[in-house]
Amino acid sequence: MRNKLLFLVLFIIGYSGLVAAEDLNDSHVFAPETPELIGQGGSFTAVAHGYNSLFTNPAGFARKGGSFTLLSTTASDIETLITGKGIGSEANVGTGLVGRGLGLGIVGNINFYEREYEREYEREYIDAVYDWAFIGGLAFPISLGPVKAYVGGDLRYMMRTEAKDIGIIDFNSFTDSSEKGEAFPVYSGSGLGFDFGAILEYRNWSLGFSARDIGGTLLGYTKSTTRDIGNLFTFNEKGEAVDSTYSIPMVTSYGIGYDPEGMLFPAWVFDPIFHAEYRKTYCQDEEINAEEINQDPFWSGLHMGMEVEVLNFIKLRAGINQGYSTYGLGMKILFLDLNASFSTRSAGRDAWVKLEEGFTMEAAIRF
Repeated sequence: MRNKLLFLVLFIIGYSGLVAAEDLNDSHVFAPETPELIGQGGSFTAVAHGYNSLFTNPAGFARKGGSFTLLSTTASDIETLITGKGIGSEANVGTGLVGRGLGLGIVGNINFYEREYEREYEREYIDAVYDWAFIGGLAFPISLGPVKAYVGGDLRYMMRTEAKDIGIIDFNSFTDSSEKGEAFPVYSGSGLGFDFGAILEYRNWSLGFSARDIGGTLLGYTKSTTRDIGNLFTFNEKGEAVDSTYSIPMVTSYGIGYDPEGMLFPAWVFDPIFHAEYRKTYCQDEEINAEEINQDPFWSGLHMGMEVEVLNFIKLRAGINQGYSTYGLGMKILFLDLNASFSTRSAGRDAWVKLEEGFTMEAAIRF
């Protein structure tokens, strides 16, 4: 009875959010990227555990592989922020406690991305998003005969600043408006998001589902104008109220995983895991639609990955992200966890057409 009541509450919250999310302008998806995720093609829904379950699937709070991350710092390769291919650079810092059904985390994230490229005038518009998220959630296991299920959810309070047109690059004259100190609008506000997830395990197989930002996470913004990019970090909400309501769009993911633990070699010697997922973002913004994506829609939502743990401290990763290959390497010595990844991926605001090669590194103190 208690489980049925919980599912009913989750359904009501999700449904009410869906109703409220109609006709909204989209904000940036909250999805901090770490080398562990990028190296495996972005796939993690069916195998979620530990720190990264805070951004992927809260059902992972109750699975084995929990951890206490005292500090994690991640940075993407930013060789050149201004390129003809677009940009998509990111950095984040966070702390989190995940395990035994509990998920707690604080994560700060900054992302620079190309919002629009005008081919006719050869101009590129660059935006930035800076936010802090405070995450708290619970998950619990359920025994269903030979199947073990994990169900979880979390609430995420977010403080966010979005800066529009911090740089307008004219490739005809090779000028950048940010170098001239031109004014740009800054939107600051906050909102409360809700995520839900489930994982089913049967022998060596797992199935996963997650719905993040259910119904769209509403953000109440105020607007100010500045010439100083430093105002991006102030969360100044003293500007004028914004008539339009912004929301972070809902993202759903469906995943499958296979872990042949101990079937070929002892797990401490060679322990592989394989997984894949399909992801869909429910954007409301009319400027973003399928006709603008120069990829097959199926491939644009497909993520596949694998991880091989060798000798209990080295991890080799590879994956396919929207049809493009990714690679990663991890090493944990005592409490020091080092991870790196190389990928070819979208350089736009979500999963759109601009592509770049990226290198991401993480240094974490993790127990």
